Amino acid sequence: MPDTFTCDRCGRVFESRQLKEVMYEEGRERIRKEFCPRCLDEVMNRSASVRGIAGERKRAAVHLDPGSGTASHHESFGTRGSG
Repeated sequence: MPDTFTCDRCGRVFESRQLKEVMYEEGRERIRKEFCPRCLDEVMNRSASVRGIAGERKRAAVHLDPGSGTASHHESFGTRGSG
């Protein structure tokens, strides 16, 4: 069985090769999450800005800034969605 991970947002299990590392700040704390490609696309589309950074588990990761007044401001990036 291939190495797998569970998406921190939707809760589904994927092969590790699909892992996307996401980092953002809540207050003064840096949060690291592991997302599937679909969840990454969703949160990137709601973010005020996205930039590439070095990952911890993968070579590359993304850093998200939810900005103010956006839809993502009301939902933590790590919260499992309803769908």
